[in-house]
Amino acid sequence: MLTLSKNSETSLKSASGADETWSGEKTTERLNDLEKRVRQLERKYKQEYSPETSLRARSMVQNFCKHLTPMDPVGLFFERVGRNLDGGYVMAKHYAESGIAYSLGIKADVSWDIGMVERGYKIFQYDHTIDALPFEHPCFNFRKQGITGETSAHGMFSSLSRQIKENDHFNETEMILKMDIEGHEWSVFNDIAEDNIRCFSQILVEIHGLKDVDKLVWQRTRLPGLEKLAKTHQVVHVHANNNSELRIIGGYPIPTTMELTLLRKDICDFKPCKRNFPTEIDQPNNPNYAEHILGTFQF
Repeated sequence: MLTLSKNSETSLKSASGADETWSGEKTTERLNDLEKRVRQLERKYKQEYSPETSLRARSMVQNFCKHLTPMDPVGLFFERVGRNLDGGYVMAKHYAESGIAYSLGIKADVSWDIGMVERGYKIFQYDHTIDALPFEHPCFNFRKQGITGETSAHGMFSSLSRQIKENDHFNETEMILKMDIEGHEWSVFNDIAEDNIRCFSQILVEIHGLKDVDKLVWQRTRLPGLEKLAKTHQVVHVHANNNSELRIIGGYPIPTTMELTLLRKDICDFKPCKRNFPTEIDQPNNPNYAEHILGTFQF
């Protein structure tokens, strides 16, 4: 990835061979132009490129998925919270006295939220696609608002950092985050400050779009947020959503959509993972389809 500071200038060779100066003010415009050229080349050579067996694709999968490699948390065990099938999440049994959880993306299911209430948590819920929760609870705090990287002018979307500040939670260190926001998770991770992500001791997130993991443009907009998250949190559990397809990319079986469980790295020690995924407490999202077998998912 090419990174240019706002005040820097880098001399590059243009396609014609002449020197070309990139000013920081035009960085975004030129990177967008390069992305268009990459897309054109990908379309041009689509018939010659086989992502299933490509060594380039294999390298890109390894570079991205090394941040998704699960490890075992020393001294902690796992349980499933929420309803059977889609809507439940595998979590580490590490619950804190703060009793605060964020639930991003609700639709018609609050089974995980109820499970956390039963464990003593107060839930802050966000979803712009519904007008009301399927049912109310005294420990629910619902806002008809979507969460993404940046706050929108019309107020339909807000950043997670802004909500943490508005809820006066910026000094919390033991909150739990559950996030299923249909692809917006990447912009949340890209834009959130490290201090804000450290507020969460455990993160449950569904990540989307992995079928494009071998695309340069796709990785450029996802990898920075994933690298930021990996500085503070460790993946401890993975599950493939079997409502999505399973693709072979660079020789690896890669699901389009995955559910991740992460623990903050100061919670416990970690050791190499010996589990095979799905585990005995995982459940298929769709009972009519076979589970995707990920093995140990080591990269």
